[in-house]
Amino acid sequence: MTPLRFRPGPDFLDQAAAAAWHFLDHCGVPEAAAHVVVPTAAQIPGVRMALDAVARAAGRPRLLPRVVTLGHWLLDLPPDGTPVRSHAARLLAVQQAVRGQDWLRRSFGAQTESAAWGLAQTLLSICDELNTRWLEDVAVSDGEAMDGTDRASLLQGALERTYAHLSERLLGEEARIVLAFWQALSGPDDPMPSRRRALRQLAQQLCGPVVWIAPTPPTPIETAFLSDAAELVPVLAVGYDWSGATEAEDNEAEDNEAAGWYETMVALWPEARIATDDDTPPFAQALPVLPEARPSIRVIGAARFEDEAAAAADQLVQWLNAGRRNIALVAHDRVVARRVRALLARAGAPVRDETGWKLSTTRAAAALMRWFDLLVRDGDTAALLDLLKSPFCLPGFLDRGAAIALIERQVRRDSISGGWDRLRHLSGGLPSGSAEAEDADVERAQAVRRSAGNLLLVLADEAGRWPRGIAQHPLSVWLGCLDGTLDALGMRAALAADEAGRQMLDALARLQELPSDETGSHATLSQAEFRSMLSALLESVAYKEPSASSAARITILPLNGARMRRFEGVVVVGCDDAQLPSSAAELMFFSNQMRRELELEDREARFAQQARDLAEVLLNNDDVVLTWQRLGGRGEPKHVSGWIERLSACCARAGVMIEASMTPLIHQTFADTRGMPAPAAPELVPARWSAQAYNMLRRCPYQFFAGRMLGLAGLEVVSDDLEKRDIGELLHRVLLRYHRELLARRERGDVVPEAARLERLREISDDVFGALMAEDGNAIGYYRRWCEVLPSYVSWQTEREAQGWFWRGGEVDAGVDLPMPDGKPIRLSGRIDRLDQGPDGAHAVLDYKTQSATRLKRKTSEVEEDCQLPFYGLLRADAVGGSWVALEGAREGAAAPQREVDLPDFDAAVAWLERQMRDDVMRLREGARLPAFGDASACTYCSARGLCRKGFWESTAVPVLTS
Repeated sequence: MTPLRFRPGPDFLDQAAAAAWHFLDHCGVPEAAAHVVVPTAAQIPGVRMALDAVARAAGRPRLLPRVVTLGHWLLDLPPDGTPVRSHAARLLAVQQAVRGQDWLRRSFGAQTESAAWGLAQTLLSICDELNTRWLEDVAVSDGEAMDGTDRASLLQGALERTYAHLSERLLGEEARIVLAFWQALSGPDDPMPSRRRALRQLAQQLCGPVVWIAPTPPTPIETAFLSDAAELVPVLAVGYDWSGATEAEDNEAEDNEAAGWYETMVALWPEARIATDDDTPPFAQALPVLPEARPSIRVIGAARFEDEAAAAADQLVQWLNAGRRNIALVAHDRVVARRVRALLARAGAPVRDETGWKLSTTRAAAALMRWFDLLVRDGDTAALLDLLKSPFCLPGFLDRGAAIALIERQVRRDSISGGWDRLRHLSGGLPSGSAEAEDADVERAQAVRRSAGNLLLVLADEAGRWPRGIAQHPLSVWLGCLDGTLDALGMRAALAADEAGRQMLDALARLQELPSDETGSHATLSQAEFRSMLSALLESVAYKEPSASSAARITILPLNGARMRRFEGVVVVGCDDAQLPSSAAELMFFSNQMRRELELEDREARFAQQARDLAEVLLNNDDVVLTWQRLGGRGEPKHVSGWIERLSACCARAGVMIEASMTPLIHQTFADTRGMPAPAAPELVPARWSAQAYNMLRRCPYQFFAGRMLGLAGLEVVSDDLEKRDIGELLHRVLLRYHRELLARRERGDVVPEAARLERLREISDDVFGALMAEDGNAIGYYRRWCEVLPSYVSWQTEREAQGWFWRGGEVDAGVDLPMPDGKPIRLSGRIDRLDQGPDGAHAVLDYKTQSATRLKRKTSEVEEDCQLPFYGLLRADAVGGSWVALEGAREGAAAPQREVDLPDFDAAVAWLERQMRDDVMRLREGARLPAFGDASACTYCSARGLCRKGFWESTAVPVLTS
């Protein structure tokens, strides 16, 4: 094998191509018999172009040899019939092996299932590294008469010899444990031994020369292949020269200017240098000299994440608009790169993504994981709503969008945080629309309600098919459940129509082979372990995103993906000291010291390779922009990478400034808060009004404008905490059921004594509160306070009936049209808590309040601020009185606490409200302004506070308003 090295730079491929043609000419074989091998497929076009350019420059256009990667070349071999264990099968085997090792899981902090699978993945990776580094050739013998048992014995013998060889060293306990796992977990059907056998078979079938062109030294497996090939055919290995030899020492340098920039790079970053056996320190000067011929380099420091992404995207779009056709974004900070990608998509820029995003980050994988969240959390409504909103869940369901919206409104209104029993109950109690609506609207609302109920039942029934709890079940059981769910929820067809979904289905289909594996056939998992296994597998699979062909495009790639490639412009994001160089967190048993003991790639080696990769970007490309953030996500200060700092200092000594600060000027707005906002929107005045809506208008017109006219009121937040509103709704249910029973008995002529009434009210309260107290212990305190109210409530009700007032209805939906001077009436609608009938058929409206009578007495003077009770009077024209009923305050010191607080001058209050509503609505229709003059109580929980910007006005005085 003939080794040959050239300096990295723009001329490397031309020099490698010239050397390859010279080598092939001396071999005396036709080009078709030769193979040029490169590490990745992305490097094939550049090598082919270089070979063609060199041949044409020599005046001898000729056929090109085949340019391939080793992976593609191995596809030429026929299957040898030896099975290769899949990654999932090996991962499952490791997980089953470490599951019972509690001491190991404690040492790694891997008590959770996801952490345990992460530990299994780490162990699997380290075993592969040890196979690559130490596996003997004898362990991968492929004799024709050798069966699986002999091959396994051969491998085990090789492992034992390697283990004994390494154990003779002064190894720490960590390294010995890792070696023990390697010896126990490795098998002849692992990918590394299988690949080594395939490469040996490929080497034995060679009939022409091989040219190896790579920017990094070959791995031990690749070195073994090249050695095997060199025994049969001529082999040329071309690589980078990182020795840092000066021009005086290297007589073959043809481009002095390029050599000067190369020498500067190696002098600035000596960790990139690879010393040879006969190498001597090449640099005599203390400080590197900045050559005249060098690329354009800019270092842009941005304040924060968004600024860095905007600066990178802006630079790339500028290059595209300037006519550059092949530019690159090096995603050294993957989070910033994702944001840049989103900005480029918004701008319509053509993008080819080579970073290999994990399949777990796609929305297809998110939908699958959300189903498991729904299972594990027993119908958690946050997971439920996320799953329902996914386009992959029940996509063809009837009235799907409207049904999901109805479910979400009801879940948020009732604060249902989870529980399949509650969701099943919810499916039968969804509202079907107002009785005042048109027949067509009622029919439509009922159809949506039925669809929403069926939607919940489908999910609940499907969840019921899955085994629950922590019980262990065979892997085949879980795979069968998963297949059934994909079909029952319509996910399989929806995923098949999506690119990421198809790739996920392919990954899931390969899991069906696990039960036939030796480990998989006996493996048992809990539901949490099965979910963690799927999560680990999706995390290990790279999502291959399709990209449309385009004459000009932006290539997004990792730092090592830029090797042996040239672009018309490169932006590198993530050049701060926390990410450049980047390193993986060290774990116990997998520390940097352990890797050094086992002669595996350690942190220093990874750092040195990153330095070489960054230097290659600067050597190969003429225009490079490096970006970094000054502040982290929590406001912590950052610094530019030390490597970039050295480069900047070298440029500054030569009088060249490459550092710049990015001032975000694009997409920047400033709030002009000169005074209180007071918009007018006569075209948005609603035709339907409720008491809450009118109270909002009275409380703060701007709040009404934002919430009711613009419809910006947010959805209610689902909370596990028990709120007073929830208790109020519960008390309404108790009293409605209680009074309905009393009405039925009274209509039958039964006389119910007060003691029996109290006993029955206690029974109903126990029944209604019992279910809530079983789920939430915080309800016990409210229940006890309500029990103290019961005697006085029953006494008040008995006394009220003695005065001739009887309960006639509760939770009554009512609506009425209120005529307007312009001939366009408004519709008033609401739900009356309680309606009583008195002497001569007169009616009274009552409003339940979870407040004491003392507080309710203050409301009599605030009726113009809280118009709910007079509003009930508008809804019921036959009401002659109205009052509030206190459902709290049993400990006020009196023997019989007051329960009822009458609204004095009820008729006058109703008449005032009718006049005021007409006047206010007409003024709105005529263009009256809506100022934000709400007081502190109105602003405390106002969701429009960010719009009116109260607290930033120059003056808080109420502006002069004109219609």
